[in-house]
Amino acid sequence: MRNLSETEAKNLRAGDGHYTAFVGPPQQYDFMGATQFRLLCTLGLRDHHRVLDFGCGSLRAGRLLIPYLAPERYFGIEPNAWLVEDAIANQIGRDMVRLKRPNFSHSDAFDAGVFGTRFDFIVGQSIFSHAGPQLVQRALSSFAAALEPDGICAVTFVVREEQDAPEGWHYPHCIAYSPAGISALANEAGLVQRPIPWFHPRQSWFLLAANSSALPTPKQARLLRGIVLRAPEFRDSIEKSRTEPA
Repeated sequence: MRNLSETEAKNLRAGDGHYTAFVGPPQQYDFMGATQFRLLCTLGLRDHHRVLDFGCGSLRAGRLLIPYLAPERYFGIEPNAWLVEDAIANQIGRDMVRLKRPNFSHSDAFDAGVFGTRFDFIVGQSIFSHAGPQLVQRALSSFAAALEPDGICAVTFVVREEQDAPEGWHYPHCIAYSPAGISALANEAGLVQRPIPWFHPRQSWFLLAANSSALPTPKQARLLRGIVLRAPEFRDSIEKSRTEPA
């Protein structure tokens, strides 16, 4: 499957062995990277910031972040080295790697401290939707230690009132957290959290920081809808988001 073209891979299922499919629905590979990049820029990302792409996969967001950021400002953690290798070969190229000098780790320790530096932004899209509470707690505690004082984390969870979060790693199966469970995990890590209505077709975005002054105010957070126009594949999700109270 790794040798299929990107067009051919669009017929695969999420979790199949192609770099655009292993990380999620291959038809949404472009969108799921663009929405992360757009969110970070809306939160104030600029090219001099240090960004940790936690579970960077096949560089869905990285292929946009790496060219944008100054050299040595992008950091990606991905245990599956082949995903990064295939993304470099098919998306950004070796010349971009030489020019921008991104940093990669293939650690599976759920530890943001592997690079020994601090970050202005940490993004973790569709990681905690597959991770049990102990793994999430380990990651969030490492986020708290690796964030700059005014740094922000943007992460997604599958949210349900009835929590279904067994321990361990469950990819590609998704697990759900309750709002109270998410709040407890953040508090235990020494982080404050705030849900935002940024569009995601299946999950919910949360911002976390060491203190509330680094986060958008509740009023500002309600404006972070990230509405997607002219996207028929997301029509049902978009219409639902428009009818939800602000």
